[in-house]
Amino acid sequence: MKAQRDEMKCPKCGRFDLKETGQGVSCRVCGYTLSPGENDRFRLYKILMEEEKRTKRH
Repeated sequence: MKAQRDEMKCPKCGRFDLKETGQGVSCRVCGYTLSPGENDRFRLYKILMEEEKRTKRH
């Protein structure tokens, strides 16, 4: 999962600049707002990365 970076790419522009806002997740560069399915995938990805970091520390 960590082929390039510790972050997910924007589906539209391919940059690693996704941020969570009150309305969902959007790209800082192109402004693309993730669909509900992409939103869930982004949150799951974050949870999995946090868990991976936690297990590496122990």
